[in-house]
Amino acid sequence: MGVFATMFVLILCSVNAHSSHRKIGLHRRAVDSCNCVYQNGGCVIAAAPPRNKACTCILNKKTCVGKIRKCVQPDAFFCTYPDTSLGTCLQGAGDCEGYSDRCHCEYVYKWLAGCKITVPAIPHTACQCRIGWITCDGKIGLCKNQHSTFCDKPDTTKESCYMGSGSCLY
Repeated sequence: MGVFATMFVLILCSVNAHSSHRKIGLHRRAVDSCNCVYQNGGCVIAAAPPRNKACTCILNKKTCVGKIRKCVQPDAFFCTYPDTSLGTCLQGAGDCEGYSDRCHCEYVYKWLAGCKITVPAIPHTACQCRIGWITCDGKIGLCKNQHSTFCDKPDTTKESCYMGSGSCLY
């Protein structure tokens, strides 16, 4: 078979393969795209953004839309290695309320009132302890210093609590 005949066959196969994908509804994901879905009253990432990009999940009633944007912390783990986790969602600074990941803070009173982490955040994030009226609430957020070992492997120490910039008292 000649060079021109081979090229014709390859082009024909490519065109046929492409049209069959269109017919059955298969679409390739755009290089700079992400996808968010509604779950548990908020959004979660269903298709991760490309490396060094973030996905902002936008909630509208019970529908979520994902938009590509710059990462809040360009050097952070979840910006460099994005996936569909809460950590990647936080880099997009959108609605991330659909994730079930939680940390927990306990109210502490020692001359002053504050909080202490009792259940740590997921790796590469921080537990943000917020004090209320004799209560504390914990929410997973971005680390103050994403290069700290307490950000890589959060625990229940005051150093991990400081990574979340919350009301910490130990």
